[in-house]
Amino acid sequence: MSPPTYWPRPAAYAIMLAALSGAGLPAGCGRHPSGPAQLIVRHGGTYTGTFGSTDSSLPCVSIETTEPVTLSGCVLAGAGNLIEATRGGAQLTVVNCQGYGLAQSLDNIRHGHFLEANSAKSVRVEHNYFEHTSGISIYQWSGDGTPAQTLTVRYNSARNIDGRYRNGGSTPVNFLGLNGLPNLANIEVAWNQIINDPDQSLVEDNINFFNSGGTRTSPARLHDNYIQGAYPSPATSATYAGSGITLDGTGRAPITTTAFVEGYDNQLVSTCAALNIASGHDNHFYHNRIITSGLLPDGTRLVANYAGIGVWNAYKQPPTVFFHNQVSNNVVGFVHWGGSTPLPNRQDLSPDACAPCTATTHLPNPITLQTEQAEWKLWQHKLRAQRLHVGPAATPARPRMRLQQPPSVDSGAMRSIMTSFRPKSY
Repeated sequence: MSPPTYWPRPAAYAIMLAALSGAGLPAGCGRHPSGPAQLIVRHGGTYTGTFGSTDSSLPCVSIETTEPVTLSGCVLAGAGNLIEATRGGAQLTVVNCQGYGLAQSLDNIRHGHFLEANSAKSVRVEHNYFEHTSGISIYQWSGDGTPAQTLTVRYNSARNIDGRYRNGGSTPVNFLGLNGLPNLANIEVAWNQIINDPDQSLVEDNINFFNSGGTRTSPARLHDNYIQGAYPSPATSATYAGSGITLDGTGRAPITTTAFVEGYDNQLVSTCAALNIASGHDNHFYHNRIITSGLLPDGTRLVANYAGIGVWNAYKQPPTVFFHNQVSNNVVGFVHWGGSTPLPNRQDLSPDACAPCTATTHLPNPITLQTEQAEWKLWQHKLRAQRLHVGPAATPARPRMRLQQPPSVDSGAMRSIMTSFRPKSY
């Protein structure tokens, strides 16, 4: 049983672009003369509609106010950032939106982020779907960490996080990359579904906390996420530095490094590395499931995969900065061809780099593609048991197909999305 697939054919992209007219923009918004329907938000409020840009240098939506803004039910298609809030102080909620990365208009540039925010005061991203983007990038923070001024990323569905350039080459990207958010209370990253197809994506760490984390009394909660796929490009390459989840950072003081992250009940499937703590202190990962068969969906062997869990002082931080990291009670079945930890062709734990890893449950051999598929069924069961759904509240039917096949979606359904919205006026 493979994950459902939602991927517009080129004809659907044409329909989408034809709908980007910009008519009826809400008051307080503007349109760049080069953008077919770029939304520039200069006043607080709730905005909905279809917005886009075929120019890699122009975002679909630009937030240019510190007043509270909600983007709800938007359809976004862009060659650059889909949503940009980089002027500082943004108070942004993004819910029930769909985002599609278009082909870049420039060489040597990545696909745009679904959301890029700098020095925001509050960000809540829930129940969205996005594909072929560079994910969510949040760096620096200006909020106070109260529940109203923190970071929440929940119930989103993402496909094919992609840092490749159109002319070859790439840059590291993440589903969620945090940089410079230390000591921020009330962070929650939960119930997100991230699926990356081999040779259709290029993600580094699906989730990366860099010099970021919670507080002693309010640790960052990183839980119940389903992450499938972290591959080099091409997927048969021998070298790759990506993973499922990595805690990272160069901070040289306890207050500036990655700290106080609680990661639990996540599922990491078919990743070349799964769970790493490379920096910081007082981080704890427990009750996670890590399954990698060492095979691509067509049965080809993965060459670049290494180990399920690693904990090491990658930045040679002093013992006052790198300390008290724990990894306990995780279920692991990670194939590394030629490995022997703890079974033939296995490397569940990184050799000589997992001293804090305790009470690991090592699944018996063999770990197969069917073992991976069972994790998808488990994820679906978890969602049903919690009466949760990921992605927007209402989306077109998503056809099921084998993971390695090119995704598709009915163009009539896409046309309905593009033509049925009614922009609000303010």
